[in-house]
This record gives sequence, C-alpha cells and structure tokens, in this order.
Amino acid sequence: MKKLFTILSLFVLSMATSHAFDKKVKISASEQDANIYIDGQLAGAGSIELKIEKGTCVNVRVEKVGFVIEERSFCDQKNQPKPEKSEYIRMSVDEAYTASSSSDIANVDISLKPGGDELETWKLLSRIITSYFDVIETTDRETGYLRTAWVAQNFNGSMVRSRCIVKLGNTSPLEYKVKLVSEYTNANGASVKTDEVFREWDRILRKYEGIIPEMQSRVGR
Repeated sequence: MKKLFTILSLFVLSMATSHAFDKKVKISASEQDANIYIDGQLAGAGSIELKIEKGTCVNVRVEKVGFVIEERSFCDQKNQPKPEKSEYIRMSVDEAYTASSSSDIANVDISLKPGGDELETWKLLSRIITSYFDVIETTDRETGYLRTAWVAQNFNGSMVRSRCIVKLGNTSPLEYKVKLVSEYTNANGASVKTDEVFREWDRILRKYEGIIPEMQSRVGR
C-alpha cells in the first residue's frame, strides 16, 4: 500500500510540475468586442488568458465584422521563440467596408416594368449595364437574359466580387428581373473563380450603388 501511495504521489507531483511550466500569455485585442478563437473554438471577447501546454503550439484567431482577421501562433517548444507574457493585437479596418454601403437590394431580384418598346428597352438596359460593367459574359435578347462577368476588387484583407444579371419575367405586360450580385471572402489566396469561399454580402461597393436606381428611373418601376 505504501508503495502504491508513493507511486500515486509521484504521478500527482509530476502532473503538477508539468502544468506549472505551461506558458501563460494574456491576449488583448484593440477592439474590445472582437471574438478570440483558440484552435477554432471561441474562447472569449476582447482579452483572454492563453495557456500553452509544454511541447505544443496554439493558434489564435481574432475576428470582428468590418476588420481584417488577425492570426497568431504561440508555441512552447524547443527551437521555437518563447512567447511573451502578453500580446496586444491591433486590428485594422477592412477597407472593403469603407468602400461599400449596407444595402437591402444586394442579391435580390428587383422588378422593372418598362412602359416602352421591348427592343428599345433591351438596348437601354444594355447601355446602362455596360456603363458600370466592362464585360458582358452572356447576352440573349430572345430569351431576355443578360449576365456580366464577375468583377473582383481586392482589399487589405478581403475580396469582393460583383456582377449584374437580367432575366425576362413576363412578356405581357413586359417585365424584367434585375439582380446586383455582391459576394465577399476573406480567405487567403482566393481568386474570383473560387466559388466555394465566397458568400453573399449584404453590402454593395459604392461604384455600383447607382445602377439599380438608374434602371428604375430610366426603364421603369
């Protein structure tokens, strides 16, 4: 029994000694309501105490809407720089947000009911669209379908892609459905064609803000 007690005591002492040498780092973000994730799990907001077990590395990600995501790795391993007792993470504003505005017409079908001739209406719609988008990917007046190519714009921590789609809704009375598609990603290394990393965005880049109002005023509501 005495031998068993000695073994258990040594085990407890070993565990306590091991955890006593775990590194602790206070993580603070410049944005007090920023979410802080440790290895993908939400750990808190604004500031946390990070514990790094001996021989391991930990990934820290800090996120807030409208700001560039910040990531850090902290290690307590041989041949790795020892972490400081505290780490202050300054977050930068995502320039995609300053170059855009919140909109309730992003990614929504907007109905246009022209009062004029179908051919002239189609020509007018095409002219308006090409004044905002340089490349039309698909156009077919017979079926009343037009789609521009994606236009991507890179920012300091994200990418926004935009396009315009026109569909014929009804022929009598004449009606078109117009959609301004706006999508966003903050994935590293994303390209305009990497569909899986983009998500619909409820904001519109300011350079496209006028396209739907112009169609409504010139083509018809």
